[in-house]
Amino acid sequence: MIGLAGAIGRCIGLRLKRNEWWIERPLLWGCVIGRPSSGKSPALAPTRRMLDRLAGDERNAYEAAMREHGARVLVAEATRANAKDVIRKAIKKGDHTAAQAEANAAMVEDDAPTEPRIVANDATVEKLGELLNENPRGLVQFRDELAGWLASLDREGREGDRAFWLECWNGSGSYTVDRIGRGTIRIDACAMSILGGMQPGKLAEYVRGAVRGGFADDGLIQRFQLAVYPDMPAGWRYTDREVDPRATEQTMATFRRLRALEPASIGAEQPDGCDVPFLRFDDEAQDLFVEWMTGHMAHLRAGEEPPWLESHLAKYPALVGRLALVLHLADGHGGPVRADTLARALNWCEYLTGHARRIYAPAADGGLTGAHLLLRRRASLAEPFTARDVYRRCWSGLADAESAEAAIDVLVEYQHLHAMPPAPGVGRPSVTYAWRA
Repeated sequence: MIGLAGAIGRCIGLRLKRNEWWIERPLLWGCVIGRPSSGKSPALAPTRRMLDRLAGDERNAYEAAMREHGARVLVAEATRANAKDVIRKAIKKGDHTAAQAEANAAMVEDDAPTEPRIVANDATVEKLGELLNENPRGLVQFRDELAGWLASLDREGREGDRAFWLECWNGSGSYTVDRIGRGTIRIDACAMSILGGMQPGKLAEYVRGAVRGGFADDGLIQRFQLAVYPDMPAGWRYTDREVDPRATEQTMATFRRLRALEPASIGAEQPDGCDVPFLRFDDEAQDLFVEWMTGHMAHLRAGEEPPWLESHLAKYPALVGRLALVLHLADGHGGPVRADTLARALNWCEYLTGHARRIYAPAADGGLTGAHLLLRRRASLAEPFTARDVYRRCWSGLADAESAEAAIDVLVEYQHLHAMPPAPGVGRPSVTYAWRA
C-alpha cells in the first residue's frame, strides 16, 4: 500500500466532505516491526524492487532527455557563434534593428531536465527540499532500519528536522529552510511517504517518549499508521516457491499506470485555489463515511482509550481517505470512490487497530515488558545489583532509570527478585537487588 501511494504521489487527492475543503493526499507512513532476523527485509523487498524499476524507467527517460538537451545546447552554441558574425555585419551597415533581432533569436533558453526521483534513503532536510522541488509528486523515504532515522532526529543541531517531517505527512504545506552558506530553500509542498523496518525494543523507547510527554510527544510516532507488529509463526517450514512472472508483471503494470496517472482523465476536479485535483465519494460512500466517522469519534470522545492511543486513532479518518483513494486507483477505477472500496479501507483500519494496541502496549504495561527483557539478561548482571547497573548498560527497553525501575518493581512483586536494605555508609544509599533461587 505504501509503495502504491508512493507511485501515485500528491498528483491527486480525495475530498472527504461534500462542502468543506478537506482533501487527503495518498501519503502513507508505516513499518514492519520484528526482532532481528525475523524476515523484515525480505517482506519489504518486493515493494522496493517495484519502486526501483519505476525509478529505472524514469532514469532511462531522463538520460534520453539529457542527450537531446546536449544536442540542443551544441546547436544553440553554434547558432550564437554564427549570430555574432551576422550582428557585426548588421552593425557595420548601421542596421541596429536587424542586429537586435538576430541577438534575440540567438538567445534561446533551454533549461536542462531535472533528474526524477522516487526513493530517498538518507538525505538532509536541505537536500530533501531540493529533491522535492524537482519532484513535486513527492518521494518515498525507504529505510531498512527506521530506528537510525528516528535517532538522527534527536541529535544536537537537528531539532528543526522533526517539524519538517511532521509537515511531510500532510503533503499540503510549504516549508522554508534558511541556512547560512546554503541560503534559503523554499519547498512548495512537503510530501513524503515512509517505509521501513524496526526492532520492537527500539520502537518501545520512542513510544515511551510519546506516552510520557515532552519532546517526543509531538505526533510523529502516531503518523506511522500502517505499522504492523505480527506474531512470529509457532513453527517453521522450508519454502522455495517459484516466482509467478505473470503476477509480477501485472503488479508492475499497476505501478506504471499509477505513475503515469493523469487526474483529468479519470474525472478529477481542480477548482481555483486548490493545490491538487481531487475525486469525491459517491453518495453511498459519503453516507457510509459519515456514519463510520460519527461512531468512531464518539468512541474517542468517551474517554475509553488512553490519551496516546486516542491520538493515534484520531488520525484514522484521514487514513481511511488515503487508503480508499489508493485502493480506488489501484483497481483502475475513475470517478467517485464507491462504498465497497471505502468498506475495504475501513477493514484495513480495523486490522491496523489491533497492531496499534500492541505497539503502544510496552509503554502502558507498568514495566511488564521490561521485566521480561531483564529476565532474559539475568546472567549478565552481577549480584547484588542496583537499578543504575541495569540502565547504564543501555539495553533496549531498559535504557533509562524509569524503565529499569519499573521492570525491577514487577520482578520484586512476582518474587523473582528481593530487595536488600541499603548498607550504611557515606553518600546516598542505593537499594540493591538479588535473584531468588
